[in-house]
Amino acid sequence: MGEPLFCTHCCMTVHSSMPFHRISQWTGGFFEDTSLTKIGLEIHIGHQGKPCPEVTEEWYDTDDEGDYFTEDPWVPLVNDPQTTMVVDTSGLHSLMIRFCWCTNALSPDMQLFKMGLFPVSFTSPKTAFTFAVLDDFLLDNLECGTSAMNYYSK
Repeated sequence: MGEPLFCTHCCMTVHSSMPFHRISQWTGGFFEDTSLTKIGLEIHIGHQGKPCPEVTEEWYDTDDEGDYFTEDPWVPLVNDPQTTMVVDTSGLHSLMIRFCWCTNALSPDMQLFKMGLFPVSFTSPKTAFTFAVLDDFLLDNLECGTSAMNYYSK
């Protein structure tokens, strides 16, 4: 009977373990589709989901700084240097993934592997695929001969 309603803080708390859900936000007159990143969700790897104590603030180039959030809720935030693009069976998700930078921490690509994500780059991962979407593509490719381009277009 309908979807549950949460305040922004509770929505982020509930979805911190389900970052690939699609959400809607009340605008005052109607519900509008939005993304978890736009309401401030950050995924912290390591430290039981808490921020890494070794990180004070990540540096990134601010020369082209601006509003990276688009009007369309499902358009990925590809220009934001702090987001990681994740491809899942539910679609594209631009997530704020924060890595652990402790001295004994795994490299960022291995941290993504432990999270169930396959990074596109092993040196500077900014895009990753869930194992669920890779398994689904493999099955579709083996049974139907679907190419990667046709799979993505579905």
